Amino acid sequence: MLDRNGQLMNARIAKDGQWRFPELDSTPYKFREAIISYEDKTFEEHWGVSLISLARALYQNLSAGEVVSGGSTLTMQVARMSRNSERTLWNKFIEMIWSYRMELRYSKEEIMNMYASHAPFGGNVVGLEAASWRYFGLPPERLSWAQAATLAVLPNAPGLIHPGRNRDLLIEKRNRVLAILTERGKIDSLTYQLALQEPLVEAPADLPTLAPHLMTRLIKEGRQGQRLKSTLDIQKQEHFTSLLQNYQQKLNSNQIHNSALLIVDLRKNEVVTYVGNGTTDVNYARDVDIIRAPRSTGSILKPFLYAALTQEGKLHNEMLIPDIPLRFENFAPKNFENQNDGAVRAGSALARSLNVPAVYLLQEYGTEKFLHLLQRSDLKHIDKSAEHYGLSLILGGAESSLWDIAGVYSGMARTLSYYNLTGMYNKTTWDRPKYLEGVDRTSRDHRSSTHFDAGSIYLILKTLLEVNRPYMESSWKYFSSSKKIAWKTGTSFGHRDAWAVGCTPEYLVAVWVGNASGEGRPEIIGTSAAAPVMFDVFSKLSTEQNWFEPPHDELIKMEICAESGHRSTHKCNRTETVVVHKNARRSTPCNFHQTILTDVTESYQFYVHCSNGYRTKPVSRFVLPPLQAWYYRHSHPEYKPLPPFHPDCESGISGNQLAIIYPENGSDLLATKDLSGKVNGFVFEAAHPIQNARIFWHVDNQFIGTTSVIHTINYLPTPGIHKLTIMDEEGNEASVRFEVLE
Repeated sequence: MLDRNGQLMNARIAKDGQWRFPELDSTPYKFREAIISYEDKTFEEHWGVSLISLARALYQNLSAGEVVSGGSTLTMQVARMSRNSERTLWNKFIEMIWSYRMELRYSKEEIMNMYASHAPFGGNVVGLEAASWRYFGLPPERLSWAQAATLAVLPNAPGLIHPGRNRDLLIEKRNRVLAILTERGKIDSLTYQLALQEPLVEAPADLPTLAPHLMTRLIKEGRQGQRLKSTLDIQKQEHFTSLLQNYQQKLNSNQIHNSALLIVDLRKNEVVTYVGNGTTDVNYARDVDIIRAPRSTGSILKPFLYAALTQEGKLHNEMLIPDIPLRFENFAPKNFENQNDGAVRAGSALARSLNVPAVYLLQEYGTEKFLHLLQRSDLKHIDKSAEHYGLSLILGGAESSLWDIAGVYSGMARTLSYYNLTGMYNKTTWDRPKYLEGVDRTSRDHRSSTHFDAGSIYLILKTLLEVNRPYMESSWKYFSSSKKIAWKTGTSFGHRDAWAVGCTPEYLVAVWVGNASGEGRPEIIGTSAAAPVMFDVFSKLSTEQNWFEPPHDELIKMEICAESGHRSTHKCNRTETVVVHKNARRSTPCNFHQTILTDVTESYQFYVHCSNGYRTKPVSRFVLPPLQAWYYRHSHPEYKPLPPFHPDCESGISGNQLAIIYPENGSDLLATKDLSGKVNGFVFEAAHPIQNARIFWHVDNQFIGTTSVIHTINYLPTPGIHKLTIMDEEGNEASVRFEVLE
């Protein structure tokens, strides 16, 4: 396997234990002249057989009383190698016939290439290219005259003479070749004298073993026995392999033994660095290619859901979406910090990677529909049904590989760049990155995208710029030299997988950290384990400071309610104009405002029938649903709940001011036991819009307690169906039914 500039990166020994490279398409000049000088001086003139050489060999053999010379031309030696036959007079005659036929069929250059590719060079080394790398660590075209002369000697007696032994005889033969080259005028006297001073090579060199996991991948694809030119950059591969291994040493101290790194040049859609595993310890699955391994996705899929909803006009970054506790039969998603905001801007929810809003959005979008989108995006490992994954699909309930995830992120970046350049879409922008040089796939341009359009991609990548960077990167905005990087992390359930994927218009960097065995560790967190590697890689990549241009024809300016973020209406007190996807004009208008009748100080609410004698005014107020409001006001002190009704109007109050958070209506509850075997109670939870209000709790009309400020109460009902009722001091009440299972 070669890098993009033709430098050798890796080679694997053949199944028969021989170092044998694919055939050369040309023989370097120095070796060609050296082998002709040593083996076959009339190579360019004869027709496969040299009668003069045969006669000279016969004379030498008779004089010595043994076979000391075969008199074979290079063409005859190729014939012998192809037949793999013993040295007998009959076989020599057959080789002569084959040589004549070869000279008629092939050019001298082709015959020389066959010889150089298949000649034995001692030990288990076959062919010039393998010998050049094994003995000198160089490609054959970069050999010196002394090195070329050394290799020219070896095929003559590979079992007797090689650099490991008989060094005096080897250097004598090498110097004889150099002398003949000088006599033939191929080198001058100064070159000859300098070549004589070159020492012989010591022990055979190890061949390069860069990107071993990609090499294995190519072999599994059936490419063994081929010379492959990859898209990798050998300098980047060496540098970033070392960088990841340095991080791996630090991770090892926390019992985190594996990592992987992929770098893609987005301008060419080519992989420039492929580090399938950062560990060098064979005891920790060193040979496993993590880049291709299916792992739990954590939160890494969230941008795709946000992009899909943005493209449909159902979501934009400033829109408030719920962030309240959700509970399903066997699934209760929690945010990473185990807190809820009540309501949160969609862009902030994505930048902070909040879990609960993502589950809410998936429920709104539809699991089946989102699953189809992921499968259409060629995430091959996400291959089960929507019923199998459920809503956990967005939080890591599915598995995918670093290769496939990087492919979708790179597709988004390349689609946006292509659209900004041409104003059109092309299916090839979603092709997986290449790791071998070859002809690019072609496709006609289209006016619509097969996946996400440029407007939704731009808005999502812009949001991902705002993700808080770890450690020293947190103040990146204050430095003019800082790179704009759209990035996302993911952490799987049980802390088994840490992801970090980031992109600029030029590069995509994808990192995975964890244990190949699947063992979880508390420190396996995307932000702290994988993201630092990604940012370190970006800091060492030579990139421009430009950013993606906005696709203006897919974006519009829209007036929104400043408080809710939804499309403004006449009830909104404050509005602002933001840039959104063109389809956002179809989004739902703001319905979070209520017009109430209040006194001039806005201390009380009134009904018209009870406002006589008071100075009142109509006021439009931003009002969230009770459950959202209860959480929202903790992080938004500026939020004002509705004022209470004036005492003169209390008789006309209607409507429910309360919300039961847990249990949900119709839910089934199963009690758990602690380590001592004691059955634990259930923690019921409620919300009230007035902070200091008291709530009175009843189960099956039996009073069980009172709460204030924090409305949670522990209670263990008997098995069976029960009714939970709560009531405040104003007489407002709420109730749910639930069943306790045995």
